[in-house]
Amino acid sequence: MNKILVLVVSCVLLTPFGSNADSLTAVDLEEVIILSPGGAELRLKGSATKSNARQAIYVGGLYLQNDSASVEELINSNGAKRFLIKTTDSVPPETIIRAINLGMTVNNNEDELEQLIPQIKKFNQIWKLEVRQGDEVCIDFTEAMGTNISVNGESKGTIDGDVFYRAFLKSWIGERPLNNSIKKQLLGIN
Repeated sequence: MNKILVLVVSCVLLTPFGSNADSLTAVDLEEVIILSPGGAELRLKGSATKSNARQAIYVGGLYLQNDSASVEELINSNGAKRFLIKTTDSVPPETIIRAINLGMTVNNNEDELEQLIPQIKKFNQIWKLEVRQGDEVCIDFTEAMGTNISVNGESKGTIDGDVFYRAFLKSWIGERPLNNSIKKQLLGIN
């Protein structure tokens, strides 16, 4: 009996957080959101939990106006998008900056990175604040606005155009994502 209990508990503890990460960490993610009054509906494509030593740090969700089975089409779509991060622990700014910069570096060629330098600098400047436990960070894209970063509903900065958001998404769901398991979960692949 004890061996069975240990096996069951071990299986539960070793199971990675899945696309229903929102229920595993007691963080609720809406299935459908609207970025602005009168705006288009965005549907949750998938969610993932980033953990450290089995303690959840944040839950991420990818919302799309135009869904696609093709990652390339999804990244290049002009439809509205939201990358949502709900923190369950404090995250130092250097951790976020280092991860996103690495993701952009490995997923974009030299010419693309050269174009992105001013936008990456602006993004890094926006992230000079510590994201605290319970914060909700939204990285939104619309054609009219470009990329807008907000924390708890307060806009922290905007980056014009669509090039930056595409590079940002590649960090998470591109060919060489920051974490392949998180990529699959964000894309709703079990």
